[in-house]
Amino acid sequence: MENIYEINMKNIERDVDTLRITKKSPIVEVFSALVQGEKPSVKGEVIDASVKTIKEMCSKAIDDDPVARSEINTIIRFAIEPKLLERIKLFSFMGTYHTVGYHEAVMVKTYNYESVDSRFQASSSDVPFAALNYTEYPIGTQTISGGFAVDYRELQSGNFDGNIGEGINQVQTDMFNKCVYFVTKVLHDGIKNATGVKHFHEANGIVKTSVDDMLKTMRRYGKVNICGDYSTISAFNDFMGYKTFGDTTIPFGSNVVADEIRKTGLVSYYNGAFITELPNGINFTKLNKEGTDFDLYLPQGLLFFIPQGSISPLQIFQRGGLTSMVGDDIVTRQHLTRFDMEIGADVARGMEHWIGLVSDLNYDIPEI
Repeated sequence: MENIYEINMKNIERDVDTLRITKKSPIVEVFSALVQGEKPSVKGEVIDASVKTIKEMCSKAIDDDPVARSEINTIIRFAIEPKLLERIKLFSFMGTYHTVGYHEAVMVKTYNYESVDSRFQASSSDVPFAALNYTEYPIGTQTISGGFAVDYRELQSGNFDGNIGEGINQVQTDMFNKCVYFVTKVLHDGIKNATGVKHFHEANGIVKTSVDDMLKTMRRYGKVNICGDYSTISAFNDFMGYKTFGDTTIPFGSNVVADEIRKTGLVSYYNGAFITELPNGINFTKLNKEGTDFDLYLPQGLLFFIPQGSISPLQIFQRGGLTSMVGDDIVTRQHLTRFDMEIGADVARGMEHWIGLVSDLNYDIPEI
């Protein structure tokens, strides 16, 4: 996936947190509400004063005042960050989610058993009981970026929920999808390339026998969550007997399952496992390799089997918060605002067998 994290910007100026503006400043609350088309929950005079201040900042920013640009960028960043981080915390259902500071190293904790050859009964010596211990090792992080062109004149005129609001929503969606893609790719590569015990199968299509065999194996680890893109989990409809030929539909053994598929398009349970769809957003900035349609953010054809209540081998880290910078594109003369966030992920070494993966070879897994 080429240039997924690049924005063509020149004359970059890095933003810093200004002393005047913090996350709890009223101007941030007012701006965050207005760009979403909502009424701020503060007094009217606070709203008026905040709007006036923002307009004044925009006037200075149009005249290339770097301090004013930094202040506006800081306000936009504070508006983006809470909802973006809230979305990223959804990673917790795929693995263990951590937040660390910029000054901290990203350390993956991997668990293993010692003295696992415990005997049924001690004869002439003690029984060697199994003990769980852990080791740690460092990993690097990947910078996830997003951005949009800021129209200071639009803000100066008081239009908060126009292009600015759409830009903020797009940054949140775009960066979240890139984070999910990165984590999914790490998870796929970690399981597929494991050298020890692993539960990995790939074939042309999602085949019922492969799914049943994988589910039987992973149930030994605990109750299983099955998750994947619509292209994979929709195959469970066929497993449940839902096939349509022309105007004829094969009947179900259960009307409840038939109603569920008619309403949602999917089944939610299969042989005791809960099925979850991983939302796969459309990347409107890139076409597929055939050039016939827009590309998707996530790879298709991957079906993960994640046991509940066990120690998750997938560990996800968000390092620091959201940072921003502004620059002028010398080609279009637009004022571009870019946002960066550091994400790290790894499948803990020696624990790859705790997650099962069935891969459909009909779909490519693009490189980052």
